[in-house]
This record gives sequence, structure tokens and C-alpha cells, in this order.
Amino acid sequence: MVRPKEKEPKHQFSVMLKPSTVAEIDKFADKYNLTRSQLMANFVDLGLDEIRTLDKIGIVPIVYHGSNLMKNSKTHYLKVKFP
Repeated sequence: MVRPKEKEPKHQFSVMLKPSTVAEIDKFADKYNLTRSQLMANFVDLGLDEIRTLDKIGIVPIVYHGSNLMKNSKTHYLKVKFP
């Protein structure tokens, strides 16, 4: 017999979003008969599932280190004076 999944208590968090982003979230929430909070919680859960998968196969570290490498290279080469 499978044990029923226990519900984890939820906590409230605040995020800063552009008004245009909130408007689009509200549009989709209305379209699918969800609250803004439900839709955003779904987005976060989906995003976490995706990043866990990408991390497991090694994509996240590659992107993270590649991004840092590009940032550091740009910073370095902008300081170099070419003749």
C-alpha cells in the first residue's frame, strides 16, 4: 500500500516584477482559471524541475562557468589598450 503524500506547509515570499510581467501572468492565470499565486507557484516548480535535470546532465555548470568566463574576458579585454 502506498503511503499518502504529506502536504508541505507553504510560506509567503515577495518578488519584484515589472508591471508588464505581472499583467502577462494575470492574463494566463485568468485564461486557465488559476490565481496569480497558483500560476507563479507552478512556474517555480516547473523551473526547479528543469534546472535539476539540466544540472544532473551537466548543462548548468557549463553555462554558469561559460557566462563567468565571457564576463571576465570582456572586463579584461576592455582594459587592454591595443596599438
